Amino acid sequence: MRGAGRAVSPIIGGRAVKGPTAKIMTELGRPATAAAVAQLYVDLLDGYVIDHADAHDAAAVTNLGIPIAPAHTLMRTLEDREALARHVLATADALPKKTA
Repeated sequence: MRGAGRAVSPIIGGRAVKGPTAKIMTELGRPATAAAVAQLYVDLLDGYVIDHADAHDAAAVTNLGIPIAPAHTLMRTLEDREALARHVLATADALPKKTA
């Protein structure tokens, strides 16, 4: 059974937003894409927010059985942070609830 995990992709347009994610993906022999990250966590995710810049990865992620919710994910301002937080919470609320 898939976990009840939701995530925001750490990749935007093939680059890591912060930290070594893109470098690690390359070292693992995987592309630095939102879809490749989702593949690594497929058994844990039941929802995934990707940046609009990665819309080309949408089909690959949904083919894994993970619903996506595209958004502007680069947080440069307080308003960006608040908007993304609202989007993530709304996305999580819209997902089917898991029962134990």
